[in-house]
Amino acid sequence: MQELYSGYGWTITLEEGKLPDGRVKNAARAKRADSVHLLAFPEERKVMLLREFRPFYGQYLWMLPSGRVDKESDIRSAAQRELQEETGYRAAELQHYCTVYQSESLILANHIFLARELSPSPLPQDPDELIEVHVFPLEEALEKVLSSPIVHTPSAFALLRYEREFGRRTK
Repeated sequence: MQELYSGYGWTITLEEGKLPDGRVKNAARAKRADSVHLLAFPEERKVMLLREFRPFYGQYLWMLPSGRVDKESDIRSAAQRELQEETGYRAAELQHYCTVYQSESLILANHIFLARELSPSPLPQDPDELIEVHVFPLEEALEKVLSSPIVHTPSAFALLRYEREFGRRTK
């Protein structure tokens, strides 16, 4: 492994991966802090959704409360902190739902949590964020995320998976 770059929370390395037949694959791989994403349910079948301005896209995106695991090493603590910072609520019930990855060349896990039994407990938002908090029925939240000009992939995946697994049972 050869380090090509390190800075601003990112490390890029050139790595070798062995294939089952003995050949070697060389690839640049980028690593940064993992992320957490929350399906936060203030009531049954309703989910909190953020409308957040993303300056590098120059527009608002619909997305779940999300953030990096960079202030603590425990993903559950990071999920609770992000929920409080972005929505002003704390979850009495916080359950790890699943973990997903973008690609083999991006070393970053997206940990998705289910948050229930919410109560007000705000933490200050990050000073460089512009966030509106909304509550929608699950189906409407999914439609908003999927119809955004730029789709926040972890939010889309989490909502689609949850709807597939639990949507039919709770309607």
